[in-house]
Amino acid sequence: MSRALHLLLEQLDNKERQASAELSAAQLQLQQLAQQQQMLSQYQRNYSEDFQKRGREGLSANQFSHFQGFINKLEAAQEQQVDGLSNARAQVEQTRTAWMAVRARKQAIETLLEREAERQQKESDKQEQKMLDELTLHRFYSQKNAQR
Repeated sequence: MSRALHLLLEQLDNKERQASAELSAAQLQLQQLAQQQQMLSQYQRNYSEDFQKRGREGLSANQFSHFQGFINKLEAAQEQQVDGLSNARAQVEQTRTAWMAVRARKQAIETLLEREAERQQKESDKQEQKMLDELTLHRFYSQKNAQR
């Protein structure tokens, strides 16, 4: 049983490393998407401010249409970015849950192995004590017989 548990522990250790790597990758993806969203949002604010500034100075219908069309495209890109962030957050949570499940299984196997090792150590200590008791008793009777 102990050999099988050690093999299972090794497999779970590999799975835990893989799940940890997947979690790190998902977190990095989320971080990158958040940075992109911030940059896009800043660009949209700057472009809108430029649009308002030029609007105060006067715009032709063609320029107004161009600005408005581009702002609409930026808003659509923002919506896609928000959806992407939402999906990335869900992916992080999913990979975190998977990692935690593997980790919990691994810890359970480690606990079983530790308990088995403790049980074996207690059994070994008990056997050793029994042998020492028998040796002591044997010496005691040997000395007693020698004194007669």
